[in-house]
Amino acid sequence: MKQFKALYEATMWNFIYKKNKGIFYRGVGKSGQGTGVGIIGAGIYLTWSESMADAFAKRQGAGSEVKKYKIKKNVKMVDAGGFANSDQDFIDVKAMMGFEPHQNAGNDPMFAKMLTSMLKEKGYDGVVHDDVATGIVIFDKKNVKEVK
Repeated sequence: MKQFKALYEATMWNFIYKKNKGIFYRGVGKSGQGTGVGIIGAGIYLTWSESMADAFAKRQGAGSEVKKYKIKKNVKMVDAGGFANSDQDFIDVKAMMGFEPHQNAGNDPMFAKMLTSMLKEKGYDGVVHDDVATGIVIFDKKNVKEVK
C-alpha cells in the first residue's frame, strides 16, 4: 500500500510572503504617513501590489511616494478571509467583539486597537486580508524594515 506524506493547510500569508519574497509596499504622503484605516487592526498597513500602494500615495497629494518594506520572515499572521481553518482565530475575535468576520466599525481607532490587542493576546503579529486594497497590517514596526 502506498503511503502519503501528511498535507498541511497552506495559508494565504505563506503564499503571499513567498511569492513576494517578503517585500511589500506602502503609499505615503509628504509627512511619511500612510492611510491605514484600522479595518483589520492598528499598525503599519502594507500591500503586495506596488500599483495599489501608488494609488494610496496619489490620494495624499504632492510629495507622496511608494516605499518598499521587508517583513520579518517569522511573523505570525492571521488570515482575515473568514472561511478557512486558518481564519478561525480572526473569526473568534470578531465574534467576541460582536461582529461577523466581514463586518467592521469603519475608521474607528478604538475598534482597531481592541482588535489588535485581542489578536496580540493570541500571539499574532499582524493580519493579512484577501483584498489587495485592505492588504496587510503589521502591529509592531520592529517587524518591518524599509528597503532603500
